[in-house]
Amino acid sequence: MNKQDADKITASYIKKLFGFAISKLSKIDEAEELAAEITFQVYASLLQNDSIENLDGYIYRIARNVYARHIDGRKQTASVDGLGFLPDGRDFTQELIESESYGILRREITYLSKQQREIIVLHYFHDKKVAEIASLLSLNENTVKWHLACSRKELKMGMSKTRMTGNLGVEPIRLCDMGHNGSPGSKGDTSEFLAKVITQNIAYAAYHKPRTINEIAEELGINPIFVEDEVAVLEEYGFMDKLKNGKYRTNIRIYEPNETRYRMYQEIEPKYTKLFAEKFFAPILEGITEIPEWLHIPEGDINLMKWCLVSFMAHKLNFYDENEPSMFSTKRPDGGDYIAFATLDVKPDWDTGNDASYIYLSCGDMSRAHIFDDLWWKSWQFDCYWTGRTGGWRDNLGDDFDKMYFWLKNQLPETAANAESYARLLKKGYLIKNGDEYKCNLILCDSERKWLEYIPEATEEIKKLSRQYAAEVEKAELIGQPEHMHELIRCQSKSAAGALHTRVMKVLLDMGVLKMPTTEQAKGLCTIMFMGE
Repeated sequence: MNKQDADKITASYIKKLFGFAISKLSKIDEAEELAAEITFQVYASLLQNDSIENLDGYIYRIARNVYARHIDGRKQTASVDGLGFLPDGRDFTQELIESESYGILRREITYLSKQQREIIVLHYFHDKKVAEIASLLSLNENTVKWHLACSRKELKMGMSKTRMTGNLGVEPIRLCDMGHNGSPGSKGDTSEFLAKVITQNIAYAAYHKPRTINEIAEELGINPIFVEDEVAVLEEYGFMDKLKNGKYRTNIRIYEPNETRYRMYQEIEPKYTKLFAEKFFAPILEGITEIPEWLHIPEGDINLMKWCLVSFMAHKLNFYDENEPSMFSTKRPDGGDYIAFATLDVKPDWDTGNDASYIYLSCGDMSRAHIFDDLWWKSWQFDCYWTGRTGGWRDNLGDDFDKMYFWLKNQLPETAANAESYARLLKKGYLIKNGDEYKCNLILCDSERKWLEYIPEATEEIKKLSRQYAAEVEKAELIGQPEHMHELIRCQSKSAAGALHTRVMKVLLDMGVLKMPTTEQAKGLCTIMFMGE
């Protein structure tokens, strides 16, 4: 065979020959020596043979004989001519692929760092020299040599290591109620970034203790390369933090159902809700008998105003410093600025009785505004069980309030061009149509400042109750939570009393202080449009 053809064939088998060697020997350096000897013998033999019917079988026979001599300790370097070669049916490539050691090697390569992985693949699988790799990766040649040495050491250790799949690889978790406290960005919020189950499990794997990419991969029982890509996005958008030791820690508050916590809330929530309703909310709301002149309420129904007041009065129960919550909010590349949260989706293994806590779920306070281009309006909306709205913040569109502004200013004529706008406002319930007439179904306020000044302050007795409840909540919420979440939990516990607002609404309904809205009123319930500062 001519030298050019022999060179070409030998080069095409270098990767396979190294794989064969590593499949037979556990030591990387010894495997390299064996692969080099096999390569030499293959090349020498090809130069002396013009016609080879089964190339894979022929080269496999050479490799096997060189390996046999290596094991026997013979150091001869004689040619393989005269071995009485008979083509066998065994496929060199298939033997290599099926080799357990080769599979382990491929596995261990994925556990190297991204740069080390690139260098190993370029050097051993693409036959690149150190100088070429340095040029391709813009590295110093000594740096490439150092990485090769470190990689060999790590591969050698990994080849003898038994890797166990962690709990999440056997029983993956799912997260639900993924949301935000703050302002979402252009890419959405927590639910968009954790839409995939694999991403949820990666985030959960590094929640209770920081982990490296490889440790997360082992916990999930998946290839580190997939973990690496997911973590890169989570880190970029602030859902995971990279620590100085190279490990990652999840920056999402994950609520995990816990029976002890559940029992604690079963005791404290009804107790404090009743106290706040009877001592703070009811006396004030029952004393309101007139609607302020700067407030315009559908049908002049003061009950609708009282529903809104409950949410704003609830804010008076919070006692954190004004800027304290923002200390825990993460500013994200897409413009989002919020605290991310999610809940572990597991069915409680304790008796919850006839738990109707779903009626206390809410979405709010949601603020929108348009205060330029000769427009000035702000909106506030709060979604709860009694409003019947299900779209949450995604369906609370500033564009709807723009349309309402133009309608209120008689600048939204009922033409074919505006048909979709009217259909949308009617569907949302912001406008109600009776015959040919439309009416606004939202509370309108001439002055945002006057509304905020109208909200009564809590007395010292109520503030004391709020602090007592916060202490109870903090104790409950710290159960099972990792240390890096403790400060956030302590801060959020300071607003725990305010978060009882929907429970207070239910108690006030039972007391007759609030009245159920009609089906028509419910569509615009707990919504205010401010038309002036």
